[in-house]
Amino acid sequence: MELAESGSDDELLAREIADSVAWVAAVDCPDKGRKLEHQNSEKACQAIALLCRGVPMRTISKECGVGLRVLRRLKVEHSEVIESTKQNRAIQATRLQLKAADALEKKLEDVLRDDEVRGKTSVKDLAMGFGICTDKSRLLHGENTVVTHEHKVTLEDARAAIEEAKKEVNKEVIDV
Repeated sequence: MELAESGSDDELLAREIADSVAWVAAVDCPDKGRKLEHQNSEKACQAIALLCRGVPMRTISKECGVGLRVLRRLKVEHSEVIESTKQNRAIQATRLQLKAADALEKKLEDVLRDDEVRGKTSVKDLAMGFGICTDKSRLLHGENTVVTHEHKVTLEDARAAIEEAKKEVNKEVIDV
């Protein structure tokens, strides 16, 4: 069940979920009458739609009044529609990311081209944008995004500290 790009995504998702629920409700099995798809198809559709959107199962459980065991079963039995929806949303997010990156790049070029606009643009805003872009780039490449600053003691630092300590000790020594 691959979600097509035509039509409203919400309408298409609703149709895909309804088809999946109808199929599971129609399948002959010993506990057919006990399945949520058979008892309350609307509630089953609502829970699956929330699973498709990545809503946490505990939240869905409270919102829909469905147990976690039922949700786990829905997740397994409707995995095809859930996964295809997640893939579709990932593709949409990537498209939006590329558009946003393109718009940001054009805007930055405009700022760099115009001396007056560049003069009005704060260093803080530019630095923040640079930091966010750098952080996300590192994240995408699997690099560490947390920068730690360590003060390493050099041999010269150690010698200076020893000399300073000797001076302090000599001041306190009293000749008798």
